[in-house]
Amino acid sequence: MPRYEAVVLGRLGRLADRCALVATHEGRAERLLWGGSAFRDWLDDEVQDHPVARLADEVRWPIEEIVTAALQAGEPARTRCDRITDGVVATWNLVGVPLAHGDGATLVLVHVDPVCTRTELVQAMFGATGQGLMALGTVRDADGAITDFKIVALNQGAALLFGRPASALQWQRLSGLVPRHLGMTGVLAGVVARTERAAFELAIPRSGAPTLHLKVEARAIGDLIAVAMTDVGDIKAREESFRLLFDNNPLPMWLVEPGTARFVAVNEAAIAHYGFSRTEFLTRRLCDLAEPGEAAAPLVAHEAGLRRQRRADGSVIEVTLVERSLAFEGKPVLLGAAIDLTERRRAEARIAHMAQHDALTGLPNRVLFMVRLTETIAAHQCEGTSAALLCLDLDKFKLVNDTLGHPAGDQLLQQAAQRIAGCLKPEDPVARLGGDEFAILLGGADLPAAEAVAERIVAALARPFLIQEQECHVGASIGIAHLPLHGTDPDVLMRNADIALYRAKAGGRGGWRRFAADMDEAVRRRRRRETDLREALTRGELSLAYQPVIESRSGRLTAFEALLRWHHPVEGPIPPGEFVPLAEETGLIGTIGAWVLQTACREAASWPSSARVAVNLSPAQFRDGSLVQVVRRTLDATGLHPSRLELEVTESVLLAASDANVAMLHALRRLGVHIAMDDFGTGYSSLSYLRAFPFDKIKIDRSFVQQVGENAQSAAIVKAVIGLGASLGIVTVAEGIETGAQLEWLREEGCDEVQGYLLGRPMPAAEARGLIAERDRADWADRAACA
Repeated sequence: MPRYEAVVLGRLGRLADRCALVATHEGRAERLLWGGSAFRDWLDDEVQDHPVARLADEVRWPIEEIVTAALQAGEPARTRCDRITDGVVATWNLVGVPLAHGDGATLVLVHVDPVCTRTELVQAMFGATGQGLMALGTVRDADGAITDFKIVALNQGAALLFGRPASALQWQRLSGLVPRHLGMTGVLAGVVARTERAAFELAIPRSGAPTLHLKVEARAIGDLIAVAMTDVGDIKAREESFRLLFDNNPLPMWLVEPGTARFVAVNEAAIAHYGFSRTEFLTRRLCDLAEPGEAAAPLVAHEAGLRRQRRADGSVIEVTLVERSLAFEGKPVLLGAAIDLTERRRAEARIAHMAQHDALTGLPNRVLFMVRLTETIAAHQCEGTSAALLCLDLDKFKLVNDTLGHPAGDQLLQQAAQRIAGCLKPEDPVARLGGDEFAILLGGADLPAAEAVAERIVAALARPFLIQEQECHVGASIGIAHLPLHGTDPDVLMRNADIALYRAKAGGRGGWRRFAADMDEAVRRRRRRETDLREALTRGELSLAYQPVIESRSGRLTAFEALLRWHHPVEGPIPPGEFVPLAEETGLIGTIGAWVLQTACREAASWPSSARVAVNLSPAQFRDGSLVQVVRRTLDATGLHPSRLELEVTESVLLAASDANVAMLHALRRLGVHIAMDDFGTGYSSLSYLRAFPFDKIKIDRSFVQQVGENAQSAAIVKAVIGLGASLGIVTVAEGIETGAQLEWLREEGCDEVQGYLLGRPMPAAEARGLIAERDRADWADRAACA
């Protein structure tokens, strides 16, 4: 530490003019010993032998701070001193240097920097706040009345609120910013006449922007008014959201004053629930709703409790009251809500019913049915009673659901449920297990009684259903299991009834079967067949055979129909009528159908350009919205021209002219492919389908063709179809021709194309290519003549 004599008596020069020497005691500033003239001017007080404690606070505190810091550090220290004069803040820098005195005392030399920073205090405060601040001057007329205000000063916050630069707003009239009809000028004129602060809210409409919501506080200083503005738009938005949720809430809700419990607001649900009008509510307190003897005071915030209350009609209800504290429109309130326990119990009962019943039909669901079945089995074990379990499945439900749509399927299920219930005693439970599956439990029934009930149900469901003004023939299959003959366990009985149901379906549907032990093996065989079919495509067991289609007059080969074949490695050839329905039921038809289309188109692309290929589409493929994309991608990948592809669909695709399926057919037609209706005449309203979609070709079903020489009605139907096709410009094809007489008859009637074993059996692709190579009219004419 330098000695006092070395610094003070040295050559400080002009620095000494701004220095002062401070004596210390026990580490704190005690007295000013002397100071230069500039330091005295800055201090604005005595310097020579002056106690530090008597200095003004604004200089005393910085001097004490710097002296303490310099003594503790043993080296120079710095601090600052802020002084206010006429609204201007001057900031000075101070430096303190500790000195050793000869008598052992420690002195501190304090120097004040001649350069200071000056800050306009009001301007700094204006700029530091996010509020909009303005100073307004009054504008008076000749009589001294206030007519407007001018903006004398404003901060950046005010400029942001009004969306204009501060320089453009200064000296502008207030009426140019806030329309007079909003009343702000009048309110501020009233502020000038008094000294207390005024507060109000203002909503200023803005073109192309949300309304500006302001909370305004103003106070007059003579003819000047200081105005503070706060944007409360977010608060207003939250209040509006709260009001929306409050007003439209289905629970009775209200707002009450915390102290008096007087109603401040109620929602529509409360008015409807209690029966008081809004005006009547607002003249009451919460305790006025309480039944005599109940607690009169409102609940403590965040407390919930059970209360008995009276409605306007005098009826007593039990409710759970819940209250929460919150602020509304700037005031503390209690938000209350009432839950009507009666309605709650009803809701709980509805939920319990929904958990155990089917929402569509109202019947018990699987959960409740299994409870009833378990109870019945328990009664058998205790009392030796018997029962019969029937599992039922609608035979053609998927066809209706896929072609008419899900709403039609729902109607069918509802009507079916009513018919089933109409065949039973009131005490016999019937349940919808899911989809088109139903289960029936006949208590105390033996097998003959159960079979009689099954007969009645099959007959009831065989009658046509009227769905969307369309007659639908559905039918049902039923499997029967008996307690205790076929099991005494719920799962075993359900499984055995289900096995009997599958046997009923396999037997032709529209009937019933009771469970027998050998049925289990049949089910296992079916499951194995399903597994084998899933693997058949990857193992290369599926193939296509091609049957020729001939022009009847010329004998010219026009096309081949691609027919799917499955050669099982153990069982040999599996009939399509057996595995195609299985593929449709299991969802494999989409993958298999895409493979058939790809294989047939690739083969046809190698034929001469005049030959076409026909591919059958399953109704199940129309459920997939990607069918059109699959056909387009296949044509692109194989290079087959779209005009050489014929897609054959059955009438079920157009059942009731399904809009979605018709739209898909039109989309396929736009690709350039031909569309043929297969098995024409076997549906319910074939002529309406020709009106719904303009087919390129009609294929007359073989069941009519094979009887044209034997059955007059079949001959009349075929003749009518050929004539209809000719009048509509639609090509007609007769399937299943096996004799020369059938062929000659069809030629004479004008059938365009023919197909059948007489003209060529389905053959491998290589053989089909050979036929195409050697085709000519004489060859086919000779074949026909020799037949």
